[in-house]
Amino acid sequence: MLTAILLGLIGLSWAAAGVAMVAVPAWWQDRTAGMLAAPFSRFLLTQGMVLCGLILILGTSHVWLWGTLGVLLVAKALVLLGMPESSRARLIEWWRRSPAWSLRLAGVLQVALATLLVIDTWRGGP
Repeated sequence: MLTAILLGLIGLSWAAAGVAMVAVPAWWQDRTAGMLAAPFSRFLLTQGMVLCGLILILGTSHVWLWGTLGVLLVAKALVLLGMPESSRARLIEWWRRSPAWSLRLAGVLQVALATLLVIDTWRGGP
């Protein structure tokens, strides 16, 4: 029961982030770049990513898609956490220059994955 609640919250947060990426991509770019630039918010962001990734890995052990996404989420968080300042500044600059259509496409994919996760959780998959 607790696993279903946690996976539902992860799916809900993914869906909300995806909708924000589709609806207001410029705001999403500025918000994400600001969070990656400040050390404390970057630390909180990466710790949340690690926690969500571990929940996906441990809570969905028999579904390869969610386990793989959990591993990728943990790896991404660790790379962001350990990245040198110069590389992080280049990443933030690249992020700010990316076109809005690519961010919208990523948002649509994220909403689709969130929907699949919630449906799989409701059906009793994980």
